[in-house]
Amino acid sequence: MGWIDTPLTDEGIQNAASSAAKLKGIKFDKIISSDLGRAFTTAYLISRTLSYSAEIERHKELREVSYGDIANMPYSAYPELSPAENANYAPPNGESLSQMQQRATECIANISAANPDKTILIVAHDGTINAVKAGFSKQNIGSVDAAHSPHDFVAKFTVSGGTITSFTEI
Repeated sequence: MGWIDTPLTDEGIQNAASSAAKLKGIKFDKIISSDLGRAFTTAYLISRTLSYSAEIERHKELREVSYGDIANMPYSAYPELSPAENANYAPPNGESLSQMQQRATECIANISAANPDKTILIVAHDGTINAVKAGFSKQNIGSVDAAHSPHDFVAKFTVSGGTITSFTEI
């Protein structure tokens, strides 16, 4: 979907419940989500399950990749690219996976720097998750993005000095 602000589906609501169940018992100092409605609604549903009552922050930089002019087009509109080529392909008026990765990881580094020693839940998108995975594993974002994460994917990661130093799926 990219930057198209679609509502959360019934399946998305089920995925939010599954994610919340994986997070039971963790006390979050802050919850931050992408500013797109489907991510914010997911964060809201999780927050209620976890009895979190503070405001949920929204960050535009945590958005999925922008598909520009080919957003909401059939997959056939997207060019056939190798994972390495896909990392740097930017559709007209959109951004590349590498650009999205840079944007998202800078945002996460800034969140970490502003919240030392805090436990923060970040609710975002498949591409954002892949950006974090690729950054930690030092893999090409195009290769990591080719393997989609389930929509109830939950991982714990640590940021130190602006760098992701650990990453573990929960």
